[in-house]
Amino acid sequence: MMKYLPFLNGTYSTTPGLSPMAKVGQGEPSRVFTIDDYYDHALANKQVCRDEDIHKYYREANPGPGTMQRVNRFIAETLVNDHPECFSFREENGFGRFLNRKTGKAIVWDDSGALIEGDYVSVFDALCSQLQEDVAVFQLEGDQDWLAAIHLCAPNHWDPAEKIGNPFSHIHAPVPGMERTLKHYPVMLATLVSRGPFTRFAWGVATDTRLNHHPIAPERVDHDFWYGRKTDTQSPKFYIRTERQNLVGFPEANAFLFTIHTYFYDVDALTGEEKLALLAAIGTMSEDTLRYKGLVESRAVLEKKLKE
Repeated sequence: MMKYLPFLNGTYSTTPGLSPMAKVGQGEPSRVFTIDDYYDHALANKQVCRDEDIHKYYREANPGPGTMQRVNRFIAETLVNDHPECFSFREENGFGRFLNRKTGKAIVWDDSGALIEGDYVSVFDALCSQLQEDVAVFQLEGDQDWLAAIHLCAPNHWDPAEKIGNPFSHIHAPVPGMERTLKHYPVMLATLVSRGPFTRFAWGVATDTRLNHHPIAPERVDHDFWYGRKTDTQSPKFYIRTERQNLVGFPEANAFLFTIHTYFYDVDALTGEEKLALLAAIGTMSEDTLRYKGLVESRAVLEKKLKE
């Protein structure tokens, strides 16, 4: 399996870093939605989120007319085109019928986009629950933009409820080093709608491989345990948490789809050259970035480990 290690250039950056999706595969098919050996694990995590409270992880806020129907059709058709052995989709007599052959889950909706069959909140919720990726939808209208829908069961220390309905600038304001991007972001969003698809990567260093790090712990779960980012100084473990993010525009809806596929790589399994690149990249992080990434307390232990 290909490793996605965005730090190999030895620097940390918050620039958009958009690349045409077709050029990122490095010999593998470039697909919006990927199925790998961790597919069952990802779906199990989504089911745990559903059992806890799906509304904690899935929100919508005023998507444009027809936007969600266009997005739902794209998800269904793309899954079938890229993974026909796993999914089927057909439309007949005014109904859309989608089947996940891997799990046996069936989803049926009518031509108005209303869910007819399936134990889900909506068609979007149902389809996102078949994906390994998390999914968001951004809506544009005139000089306004906002997060119109999000299905996020692997949040990396942020709460979808705080982001839904807000513009790109508000969502990314807490991220250190985003000032330059935020000055010109409307042009970037318009490009995402009209061109693409694009791929970008984000990364950080984690101390566990749990997908769900929502900032609010589930009931009866200790907050400190849930939060993570705790370093055992005697036997420290670190993992690269990489997000491959694909962005697909829908000009007819003035919207774009944003997917997040999370990968973990054990730092101990990195090559010597990869460890040196990671050490250099951490050295380029500002104090604000280290704090935002949860590395202030663990940086010295991590750097010592990498130097060894």
